[in-house]
Amino acid sequence: MRDLKKQSFNEWLIIRCQQGEKAAFTELIKNWEQRYYLYALNRLQDKEAAKDITQECLISISRGLVKLTDPAAFPKWSFRILERRCIDWLRKTIREREVIQRQEQLPEIEVHDGIESKLSVEQLLAKMDPRLATILRLYYLEDLTIDEIADINDVPSGTIKSRLFYARKLMITMLEK
Repeated sequence: MRDLKKQSFNEWLIIRCQQGEKAAFTELIKNWEQRYYLYALNRLQDKEAAKDITQECLISISRGLVKLTDPAAFPKWSFRILERRCIDWLRKTIREREVIQRQEQLPEIEVHDGIESKLSVEQLLAKMDPRLATILRLYYLEDLTIDEIADINDVPSGTIKSRLFYARKLMITMLEK
């Protein structure tokens, strides 16, 4: 996270959570639940699955928060848990062949009477390849570094850099159409 005020507040909440304060955990969840849901929704493209995965992630976070030794590592640690839950869901529910076919297709923006519909960031991300949308979300909306995103996805940071580059180009192309 790049916003020091938010980062410090989250670290303070985590320390209080580790000391057993339920109100601090409620506040922490309030700050992060929507982010997790949007990440899961972009990753899974299924609202119900995203809700379920978000809940599973929050349960895992609540159980493992005591073991977190560095409160500053919370965003990376928690998104890694969420990413693992998303991967598990994809493995259980979607045959690999369907995943590969869906991820290889380039998204199209709907055009009505020659005029582009205006897209919010979330709508634009929803139309992108989920892997690329995930990287853009973590980098720009969640303010994670390239190294943190690489750790979450278990890939080298160079891979994240190239995917981020490609995702930016794709987004520009989608906006120009």
